Amino acid sequence: KESWAPFVQSAVVFGRCRPVKDGPKAAVLLKQLAMKYYPDEQLVDDEIAHAGKNAQLFEIKIEHLSGKEVQER
Repeated sequence: KESWAPFVQSAVVFGRCRPVKDGPKAAVLLKQLAMKYYPDEQLVDDEIAHAGKNAQLFEIKIEHLSGKEVQER
């Protein structure tokens, strides 16, 4: 029998969603998001300069949030 079990985390958000139309605000938010996934700031800046104009960001005003953690056995 296997000794591992899947561990799951999830979240569900309900609220109002709208596009971010303010260019400077969108640029700041895009960089913050990218910094979570890219190893360094220079790569983020290069990628935003190359393709950032193709990104569309959305902002959610959260009205209700629920989540769970489950360790299946």
